[in-house]
Amino acid sequence: MKHIELLNLLCKHRKILDEAYKHKKLLSVPNELVNIGFFSKIGGYYYINEVYLNFIDTILARADFSYIAEDFEEEVKKLLSLKEEYKLKHSSVISELIFKLLNKIYQGMQNRDKRVKALIENLENDSESELDFLIKEAKGILGRITEIMEKNEKIYFVFETFLEFDEFSEFIKDILFDLVSLNQNIDSYLKRLQEFIAQTERKRRFNQKLFKLSHIILNEDRKVDNFLAAKRFVYKQKIAPFPDNAYMDTSKIKKIIGEIEKEKVIKKSEIKTFEEVINLIDIKNLLKSIKGSQDIFKSIIEYVGKIDRELLNESVRVFVYILNHHDKSLEYTNEFNEFNVKVVKWKR
Repeated sequence: MKHIELLNLLCKHRKILDEAYKHKKLLSVPNELVNIGFFSKIGGYYYINEVYLNFIDTILARADFSYIAEDFEEEVKKLLSLKEEYKLKHSSVISELIFKLLNKIYQGMQNRDKRVKALIENLENDSESELDFLIKEAKGILGRITEIMEKNEKIYFVFETFLEFDEFSEFIKDILFDLVSLNQNIDSYLKRLQEFIAQTERKRRFNQKLFKLSHIILNEDRKVDNFLAAKRFVYKQKIAPFPDNAYMDTSKIKKIIGEIEKEKVIKKSEIKTFEEVINLIDIKNLLKSIKGSQDIFKSIIEYVGKIDRELLNESVRVFVYILNHHDKSLEYTNEFNEFNVKVVKWKR
């Protein structure tokens, strides 16, 4: 089969190939694609050729966590071997092999750069995976990239030795210029990964503390003040919780929901379970109202205040509920609002 015939065949079955690329396996495919090795049948499914997947992922600058970055060690060994042969005998056959191998390694490094960048962006944008998994993957990639940086330096010096041959010098000069840029990219990827790991580990530690705190609050454990005062959980200053409505300081309420038209004594209400609170405030509508919020705690107070002012003292428990159940959609800042609660935003 000629190359143009292959292109025509791929174009003819482009919808099948697109489905296979998206889903990785299909129940049935045209026999002509199987015959040329584009698909392999395993256990009742047809799997698209990994070579094709790698080609598309490289061209589209995509990579998932299964991607393993190449180091071209075997290619470099072969290149050095060909160089020694070429010194002894300036064969045109060996010269052509050297050109092909130089170009293969160079283009491979360019393609690897695209996929490593895509891999880091996947890590940074992942909002579904567990933090422990992301940290483990990031550390593995970090170690691999550190090795790549060392191997890149070796490749640079190997390429540089070919400057002694006039027939390779112009080609090598162009490549060496780009190799410097690729090494600079690797250095920037290292810094991005190190920062990602540090941020994710801080987030994990905060979540662990928050999870412990949420249990104390939800169980109405009076040890919450001792926990917050401990060095293990640093906070800006003592948090003043809102008491039951019968003893609520109306001056604080005014700061939250504005002026109250008429102050009156409210009888102490029955203590509600958290499930009752969730049902009363309609958690689905609450989530709709706080999506995109730049200060979720303040948004919760505003929302709850409109439903039933008697529920305002439940705002903290609702806030903790949101933090626990929608952590991956949230962005934690280092700022505190006027209620001395850390500002947490909903990711846009």
